[in-house]
Amino acid sequence: MLRTYMQFSPQFQQPYIPEGVGAVPAQIPELLRGQSRTMVAGHVGLGGALGVVLLEIHDFYLLRRLFRPEVVAAVGEILENEARMVAKSRLSGLPVCLVERLDAGRVLVVLGGNAAALDTLERTAAALRLEVRGRLRPEAVRLTGQELEIRCGAALVLSRGVDGLDMALASAVSEASRLARGEAGKGASPMQREFREILELGRVRAVYQPIVNLRSGTVFAWEALARGPSESVFASPAMLFDFAEETEAVFVLEKACREAAIRGFSPRQDGARLFCNIHPRTMLDPAFTPGETRKLLDKYGIEPKDVVLEITERHSVKDFNLFHRTLAHYRDAGYGVAVDDVGTGYSGLASIAEIKPDFMKIDMSLVRGIDANPVKRALLETLLTFAEKVGCRIVAEGIETESELICLIRLGVHFGQGFYLGRPALPPALPREDIRLAIVTGSSQAVDGLKCASPISDLAERPNQIPHNAQVGEVKQFFDAEEAAHAVVVVCDGRPEGLIMSHHLDRLLSSQYGLALFLRREVTRIMDPQPLAVEWDTPVEVAAQAAMARDRDKLYDPILVTCRGKLSGIVSVQKILDALACVQVEMAKGANPLTGLPGNVAIEREIARRSAAQRATCLVYVDLDNFKVYNDVFGFQNGDKAILMTARILGEALASLGGEEDFLGHVGGDDFVLLCSCDTVEPVCQAALEAFALASPALYNPEDRKRGFIEGQSRDGRVGRFDLLTISMGVIDCAFVVPVTMDELGQRAAAVKKFAKSQSGNSLVRDRRSPLGLPGEANERREPAAGK
Repeated sequence: MLRTYMQFSPQFQQPYIPEGVGAVPAQIPELLRGQSRTMVAGHVGLGGALGVVLLEIHDFYLLRRLFRPEVVAAVGEILENEARMVAKSRLSGLPVCLVERLDAGRVLVVLGGNAAALDTLERTAAALRLEVRGRLRPEAVRLTGQELEIRCGAALVLSRGVDGLDMALASAVSEASRLARGEAGKGASPMQREFREILELGRVRAVYQPIVNLRSGTVFAWEALARGPSESVFASPAMLFDFAEETEAVFVLEKACREAAIRGFSPRQDGARLFCNIHPRTMLDPAFTPGETRKLLDKYGIEPKDVVLEITERHSVKDFNLFHRTLAHYRDAGYGVAVDDVGTGYSGLASIAEIKPDFMKIDMSLVRGIDANPVKRALLETLLTFAEKVGCRIVAEGIETESELICLIRLGVHFGQGFYLGRPALPPALPREDIRLAIVTGSSQAVDGLKCASPISDLAERPNQIPHNAQVGEVKQFFDAEEAAHAVVVVCDGRPEGLIMSHHLDRLLSSQYGLALFLRREVTRIMDPQPLAVEWDTPVEVAAQAAMARDRDKLYDPILVTCRGKLSGIVSVQKILDALACVQVEMAKGANPLTGLPGNVAIEREIARRSAAQRATCLVYVDLDNFKVYNDVFGFQNGDKAILMTARILGEALASLGGEEDFLGHVGGDDFVLLCSCDTVEPVCQAALEAFALASPALYNPEDRKRGFIEGQSRDGRVGRFDLLTISMGVIDCAFVVPVTMDELGQRAAAVKKFAKSQSGNSLVRDRRSPLGLPGEANERREPAAGK
């Protein structure tokens, strides 16, 4: 690697020259040694050219004064590491590419190539600086609370041969240092020319990533993401916007990005919306003209209601009054508003309260690994509750695994976005069919556990229809004559074209000049052109999920039922709710009233089903230790909290590590039963034990946790000290080759449970006797033999 022996003063002025050496040194120490010197000397000896790029943190001496030495050292290490990573990815094709840290805030890059390649040294330096700056930013903010500016300088090494290499290299480093401290330190002029060409020639392009409805599995919207020319250093959006911010050209760039996004978006994409990113400072730009976006939409045939402005809150908004006036203009025009990166940067609750968005996009840092992180799940649950109260919807960004997706569905998140659902592309790429089906199946299980598989056609009624060329006045007359009618379907050749609701029509006609403007117009001018329509064989619960996923102003619109695309019926939301309520009542008959989990009747039915199918199963009996004492001391409300916490822990363990047909039942009180695969039973139980050990201390106050016991009375009336709550799990293997009675199963379960509760702390015991349900002697009773 490159080694430098030049010394620099703490203030980073001119290079320090040792005593006795003149301004133009006749001799200086070797700057390159070992393999690095051999590589560079060989390159120079063959006539190759060298250049140096110096990257330094601006005003680094202030960091030394303000922060602890270990923080300063960490920042320096990160600068070096990021410079190495960027050089490796961008410059690996050069014959020579060496990176070395000169001191805590300065990194030197030595490049070797031919003369033509080094003609672009300034451009290369500027690209290195921008990318390193962008990569350094998050860690710098984390360590120091502020963004750090990176300066750079570049210079050619003017050497006439290997003999004068050290002096030429030292001279080049000195020149690069001088340039880094001056206005040329930004190294921007060649980049500025390229950036200006990209904007003026319209070379900004847009790719689209799907935002998927996590209830219906359909694409709700497409987010437009800007990209520069693929062969350019500005192909990366981070480079594009970092440079725009630095050169105060964010407004011009965003205008180009919006035009590219709208130009490439087709409204024929199944009614999906378009999410457009907008920098909050753009709205405060003096040159900002709100009507320009509307002109673009009109040009490409898109309505404002189909566009959501996504406020990228990576920067603070200081003038909220002006910002709100501009935002109000967009809301009045029909645009939606979303806040990006919630959970990071400036997207705090205060900003959200000020903006009042229609959508909150949860940053990927909170979504990644949420299936294995209870703290992230609790935080997202809180945000969901907040969103419901303020009439907002949640978009989870950065979904990259199936388990993350399943967890978000179970939590009730409205929409999802990420590489697992679809990557940014042009033309837009729909999610895979298996993912869509998994979402539909998972969401129907997640919402209240309701299952109603009967087709929607069973609930359909005869629809009120009107031809698409009818006038608004005819619809008005129909509603006046049929007081019980609330909706009419606009049809063309038997196919539904739209829907008109009576209350929407009344509101429209009661406005000033409403009758004069619309009464003689065709109904297609006022209808909802995108009503929810499903095929006749769609299960009721799937149709219900799609209905609940609609916009708030359409929640109570009826669902159209089609048969091969032709209108065959209409179903009111009330009728669907009544059908689902009947299912819920039937389920409640066999469910535990506290947890909502299947009760004894359902547990016995599931065991009988597995036995009849001769399906090998592990039965896990779960019980809380010292629960009676806890319930007596802290009251039944806290006792219920402990039971609900246990139910949630067991359910999450099954969901993350178990199989699709695993079963969780609530016997009653603090007793639960798991039925799962014999291959996964131990990982499931271990996960539940670990989660309970982490969560259970929160059930006590700090004094009890410190003591490690509470005082109370046991079931037999004994007063004394009792350990804190623990969980005992006893596992029984069931072969079910031959039928097993519930008495046999109960006796075996009682013995294993008793042994498990005799162990101290949280315990897992597996019965080592022959599995229940084997034929002949293998199923004879023996003495219990359990292993912890």
